[in-house]
Order: sequence, then C-alpha cells, then structure tokens
Amino acid sequence: MPDGTEWTVERREPHLGRVQLGKDDVTRERVTFRFLANHAQRRPSSRTSAAGADRGRRRKASEDLNAGRLELAELRVAHLLVVATGFRSGDPFHPGPGEPKPEYDPATTTLTERRHAKVAELAALDPQHAKLLGLGSVGYRTLIRWEDARRRFGLVGCADDRWLRRSGRTRTVSEPVREAVLAVRVKTQRMAAVSMRTKDRMIRQYVRTGRQSD
Repeated sequence: MPDGTEWTVERREPHLGRVQLGKDDVTRERVTFRFLANHAQRRPSSRTSAAGADRGRRRKASEDLNAGRLELAELRVAHLLVVATGFRSGDPFHPGPGEPKPEYDPATTTLTERRHAKVAELAALDPQHAKLLGLGSVGYRTLIRWEDARRRFGLVGCADDRWLRRSGRTRTVSEPVREAVLAVRVKTQRMAAVSMRTKDRMIRQYVRTGRQSD
C-alpha cells in the first residue's frame, strides 16, 4: 500500500490535507488524506492493530514470551546496547571480548554512524539465519523504533507482537442476548425480589420469542 507493500505514516500535514508515507527507510511519498482513506489496498498495520486491541488490558510483559522468543528479544536488546553504548551489556566497565569495536566506539563515532554500522552488519548476515534470529530486514528506522519501544516497555518492547502468547479470549454476548438481559433487568427492577433462576428463564424466553415473559 499504495503499491501492495507496507508503508508507514511518518508525518501528518492536516493544513495541507495530506500525509507523508515512508518505506524501506529511504522511500518517501506524499499523498492526500482522501487518497489514503479510499485506496483499495489500504490495510491497518499489525502493530497499530495490536496496540488498539491491548487497550484496557494489562501491559504485555516478558512473561508473555516463551523461552525461545525471550532469547530473541534479549538478542535484539544486545544489538541496541552496542549501538547506544558500544557494549553488548551496555556497561563499559564490563566489556566483552574486543569491545568496543571501532565502528561502535562512542568516543569516535556518532549515534547515527553506529546505527548505520549496525544496519550494514545485520544486512551481511545469511538471510535465512537472520530471519530465524528475528533480525531480518532491519533498517535504520527499525533500530529507532526498537530503541523507543525498549525505553518505554523494557525487554518486551523489542519483541514482535506475534511472539507473545495469546491470552484467553474475552467472552462476549450477542446483541439479542444483550437486549434480553437489559429488558429483563428493567422489568425486574419494578418487581419484588426475583431469583436468578427466574431471571435466567425470562432472558431465555425473551431470546426465543423476542419479547419478555409475563
């Protein structure tokens, strides 16, 4: 979208009635709100859809990841810490072998340079291996997004939403049942004490016949 691939809304320009879209960390395009809203291939992002679905629920946590996915999230964090500090642990007082590498040394490089170095490093991995590690197709803006999520949510911010264990689905009621419950509630408020068994019978009859029992 608009060409069948995933684009991200990077900037809104309401005074001009348009937005700026981006993809692949380098491609930009400006389109109108009307074009975007009416495009046949428009689809919501899986990330924003998941965020919307999480409203009112407890915040996702590292406990929602199985052991394998937890290791992948930790690996992403290690890469982000190398970019941020030059060290996989994030602690310059506990360097790993050969750390910091010249391309990640904060004393001689900028954050932008280190991000570009990390993009190049990950791009050089075997594609299948990178995919298995959850590091496939990582661009400059991906690193920024992961870092922002890490700062907000910690380790689990670096995990893809599809890695999370599915919580039990919330039970819902159909509209006819909802209508019956409300109708019976209104009627029984004007009556003496009514047992739950009686209310249940009234609700069931209302659903079957479309009206309250007398």
